[in-house]
Amino acid sequence: MDIQFFASDPQAKARRALEQVLASGTDVLAVACAFCTGAGIQVLLNHLPRLQNPGSFVVVSVSPPTDYAGLGELHSHIPNNLFVHWGKLAPKEKAKNGAALMHSKVFYARSGQECWLWTGSHNLTGNATQGGNCEAAVLLHGDADAQPFQDAFAHLVACRDQATLYDPDAPPPGDVERANVLVIHAEADDVNGLTFPLRVHLCLNSADFDSLLAPPADVRLFIYPSHSLQSGWVNANPLIALSGYLTGQNLTGRNPTARRAGTDAAWAAANLNIIESGGVLRVTRPGPPGPDVTTQAVLFIDGRASGRECFFSQKPKAIEVPVLGKEYWTEVDPDMARFFSREHVQGNHLLHIPIIGRDQQISVKGDEVREVDMQKLQQEIGSPERLVQLEFDDEDYSSNAKRHPFILRAKYRLR
Repeated sequence: MDIQFFASDPQAKARRALEQVLASGTDVLAVACAFCTGAGIQVLLNHLPRLQNPGSFVVVSVSPPTDYAGLGELHSHIPNNLFVHWGKLAPKEKAKNGAALMHSKVFYARSGQECWLWTGSHNLTGNATQGGNCEAAVLLHGDADAQPFQDAFAHLVACRDQATLYDPDAPPPGDVERANVLVIHAEADDVNGLTFPLRVHLCLNSADFDSLLAPPADVRLFIYPSHSLQSGWVNANPLIALSGYLTGQNLTGRNPTARRAGTDAAWAAANLNIIESGGVLRVTRPGPPGPDVTTQAVLFIDGRASGRECFFSQKPKAIEVPVLGKEYWTEVDPDMARFFSREHVQGNHLLHIPIIGRDQQISVKGDEVREVDMQKLQQEIGSPERLVQLEFDDEDYSSNAKRHPFILRAKYRLR
């Protein structure tokens, strides 16, 4: 067996020597490499005839700096031979060192009984192959039945078996357009006989929503039957959806921002009022504002809306969530246990939680979607190849929305 060390110069360019090994794998070419950037993809593209052989394969970690999207080009040529390793959710070291991952750098090439093995520190990156980094590797050349080659191939197969076939990501939500829409949900006793245009006087007993009511903005006014909003608008069906514009805002003398400079505005030209009553908004006949009104707004309603639009204060996000494999425990050296997260250590054992894949979810903010909106999101911006789940992100759900979920300033719209 011939053994060489690469190289005495730690910044020697490795590409030529590595590609000679890859070019030798006329029967089998197998690679397990932690990171693969665009430069590494280019190296592998030079060896497609060998990587397309039955028994050949490439496994790379999905962790940065791997160019996951860039792997799509390689996948188009070797769809059944390109695998990605998802690492583990646990164990995780303290001090932000991250969770466990596949960190191998093993390149195996076989032609008949002749075998080559390159293993060391080189990733499939530009800096590793072009002499930017200080790197080192050992190159073995000999009979394929020799134990080091058998062990190396068993290692490669184990990495592949822990990985999954590369699956190009569905594109992120792209059919959601930017918008500036004031969305209001209110009850009414009757919607018959409405004629357009309408001037609607919105009267609120709180200054909490002043920032939402600053003109200009489009308006969508959804009107529901009486007593239907007590459980929230997402569980109710509107009688009608109206379209218009926000044309004015007034701060009364009770508004803490306006102080004494504020004054009530009756807006005699209003056709309807919207007031707070019983914890919901109600459409009523026009009249002077009540004694507790702090903020007023004027809505110009010019007609009906489709009612099929979905509105969001934040852009729905396509996110990837890990699919976890079966947990298991291994022994940890006593003097090493303290360097891992406490929840991953039990006595002298270390918890392993492998990641075996990922699923796509669409994350939306708070109570901003109805059942029909969920279906529309799934159909129009979800991946058609997989089941899309909806996850509600309440971390940034404002106190305003918790107090009064019937007013939304939408920044995004799905028609």
